[in-house]
Amino acid sequence: MASSGGNTGSRDVDLRASDADRERVAQTLREHYSAGRLSDDDLSERVETAYAARTTADLAALTADLPSPAPARRPPQRRRRGALETTVRVHASVYLVVNVMLIAIWAAAGGGYFWPIWSILGWGIGVGCHAAPLIATRGRHRHEPVSSVDEVASSVAAEQPSLSQATAPDGTVTILFSDIEGSTAINERLGDVRWLELLRKHNRIVRKQVKACGGFEVKAQGDGFMIAFASARRAIYCARAIQEAIERELGGHPDGPIRVRIGLHTGEAIREESDFYGKNVVVAARIADQAHGGEILASSVVKHLTESAGDISFADAREVELAGLAGTHSVYHVSP
Repeated sequence: MASSGGNTGSRDVDLRASDADRERVAQTLREHYSAGRLSDDDLSERVETAYAARTTADLAALTADLPSPAPARRPPQRRRRGALETTVRVHASVYLVVNVMLIAIWAAAGGGYFWPIWSILGWGIGVGCHAAPLIATRGRHRHEPVSSVDEVASSVAAEQPSLSQATAPDGTVTILFSDIEGSTAINERLGDVRWLELLRKHNRIVRKQVKACGGFEVKAQGDGFMIAFASARRAIYCARAIQEAIERELGGHPDGPIRVRIGLHTGEAIREESDFYGKNVVVAARIADQAHGGEILASSVVKHLTESAGDISFADAREVELAGLAGTHSVYHVSP
């Protein structure tokens, strides 16, 4: 009996892995990579091993030291309320409470002419106008795909790491976001192994330029980077250096072309960190989303801080709507 049981266990271990089994493990590894649990090299090595695995036991060993991927899906579900949404909620709550009180006063006075209608209608129009940008923005951007920059920004907003080493004496921090244009399509076209080789080259180039320019790497996830600088001018120098190095080393790559999008914004970090992560980081990320491959886009704040010396020029000023933010915003193309 014991021998029979041992043989059954051996057969379970030696079950041949199917292509579906290999793909399922590869997808699980990608999820752990997106959650920051695996480095580029770890993912590349494990995915290669997964596709070469012969048995289910070989596949199981690749994820044995990793937690269940389910918790990695929870953070994106926690949506942080923006300043506009918060003020709209407060406005609507006050509107309801005050008008309920007015109706109660009207009823206690014996009814008659329904004078609270003027408050209900007039104030209601004001609440509607206040909420309109929020409603319009949500409807417009609900089905847009999430970029690598958005994923990095969401992670940073949840973690809120200290930016003290990248804060200028006046309390400001300049944020640089970057990612590869069309990275999802490139990944699907190349497959995991070739994509990861390309990704490692891209990440090495970015980190080399960031180090040379005195930047602070806040977060890197996939092909997305968030870098902090104490100087807006250094941030622009770094952005230029990244674009030049990418074009020089990957512009003619056989798996390319590789084009990087970069967005820049400066904000105050010393007053209230939650406000900084809730607004300034979002602005920088949304500006990067607006950039085309090979382009550097800067906010009006960055432009005002850096244009006076004459060594940095801006062109192609345009007004854009930034997802999750009310109104339009001025962004500027940074000339090479």
